[in-house]
Amino acid sequence: MKTFKDVFSITQTKVGLMFALIVPTLFLVVWMTGYQGATERLDQLRVAVVKESSTAGLYENLQKESPFTVKSVSSETEGLKQLDAGKVEMVLVADLADQKKLTFHVNQANAEFANGILKQATSEISQMLNGKPVITSDVIVEHQVSDFSTSMLPILLGFVIYIAVMTMGIQFNLVIQILKNQHSKWSLFWSKQLLHGIVLLVVPLVMVSLAFAFSDIEASFIKVWAFQLLLTAACIGVTQMNFTIFGPIAPLVNVALIPFQLMTAGNIVPPSMLAPFYQTIGHYLPVPNAVAGLTRLIYFDGDISSFVVRLTVILLITVAVTLILTALRREQAHIIEVKQAS
Repeated sequence: MKTFKDVFSITQTKVGLMFALIVPTLFLVVWMTGYQGATERLDQLRVAVVKESSTAGLYENLQKESPFTVKSVSSETEGLKQLDAGKVEMVLVADLADQKKLTFHVNQANAEFANGILKQATSEISQMLNGKPVITSDVIVEHQVSDFSTSMLPILLGFVIYIAVMTMGIQFNLVIQILKNQHSKWSLFWSKQLLHGIVLLVVPLVMVSLAFAFSDIEASFIKVWAFQLLLTAACIGVTQMNFTIFGPIAPLVNVALIPFQLMTAGNIVPPSMLAPFYQTIGHYLPVPNAVAGLTRLIYFDGDISSFVVRLTVILLITVAVTLILTALRREQAHIIEVKQAS
């Protein structure tokens, strides 16, 4: 019994018990509340209709009858640009005068849930318009990937690195705790940053090299590697900041961010269809921005500037917070030492 009391008195034991209870509870609560009512938010899915004189009636009918948000675009080219930019989830091109045909464009980069609903809606729209002569329809998936492993690559590159950096941070923090009585905080801090630098040189290069070895990727190696490098740095920044703020319970905080990041990544359900509380959380976390950016790079070498900006802001803020808190704690420790000496 004494052994049990000694074991239980150690902080890591209590943290381990908290992990066992809080992690599954958090996953369940976050996912159930986040996805609740997603099917009732179909108005968040945006459909662009190429509006011409012959399709004016179709556009007006869709605005009235469709559960989606319907907007007009001047041309198919403009609609496809908005589709690639993520401003709409589907583009409808209708030729009701000559060929009597509807062409629906969806994007492989869309969330699976959104594409499933939109594809089902195409048949309903076609049936609504059908008469004599019969109107035919065609669904085109832009940037479609034939290999399932390639479709999994954005979430693998975007999410696995967070798990790797998070577990690395746990081990580095244990090392700091072991050596903190032998070295100053700043020397340990900069030694840890040197290790982070080695990780930044090696890990993104290995991951991206393997990705190119196994998949056909539209963007250049340098572009994907640079984005993965920025992502890795942002993940290090977030997990390191949490250790600086929360100390021994930081691993729990880092794990707690996982369900939020997976849910808002947008590969299953678009963030706009989540419960209102969760719709913009992904903007402030590394993984959702990474998955969105990598999807565009891997599928069609699209514009990722907004995601680069967000990851850069995340990195700068987390590094700044870590430096400030480290400086304050060092100063406080120094003051205590001076008081004790006097």
